Amino acid sequence: MGKLLPFRRRSKSVKLLPIICVAIVLGALVGFYAPDIVSLTNNNTGQLAKTVDGDIRGYAEITDGDTIKINGERIRFHGIDAPEIDQPCTKEGRKYQCGVEAKAYLNTIINNQIVTCITESTDRYGRTIAQCYNYLNEDIEASMVSAGMAVAYTYYSYDYVIEETQARIANVGIWAGEFENPYDYRSR
Repeated sequence: MGKLLPFRRRSKSVKLLPIICVAIVLGALVGFYAPDIVSLTNNNTGQLAKTVDGDIRGYAEITDGDTIKINGERIRFHGIDAPEIDQPCTKEGRKYQCGVEAKAYLNTIINNQIVTCITESTDRYGRTIAQCYNYLNEDIEASMVSAGMAVAYTYYSYDYVIEETQARIANVGIWAGEFENPYDYRSR
């Protein structure tokens, strides 16, 4: 008879192979989907951005720095006032069209994506006054004022006074030069 060979145990690495494969697959899935999860956070604070359930939702046609149209409905942003399209401002001794610049900046915030608005009221011109959010659920009005592309419209609201103060201190947008308050410019 032949010689009996001693019983050999299977290598532990063979048992670990399925676990390693599962870990690689899970790692790949996390790596693939993690950017989407991170993009749902608010301003890189790690907190989930709030989901906005507005009564008006759709692609916006930009009229100027504080007015848009969604599905034919004219919407004036709540609590802010942006320079008029033809309004001149001065920066470093040069005149420029700050209203055109505000409209262009609003276009970058909206980025041809869906906008969601929550109706506040209606103004004397029949426009809907609303607080609006871009596709990242960022407050559009706060973004405009923070960038110095609009002022807080304190006649109606004090909601964006802090953003205006920060923009003024940082000398950004219209605060980097001289401008006439949009309300005063329209009143002439």
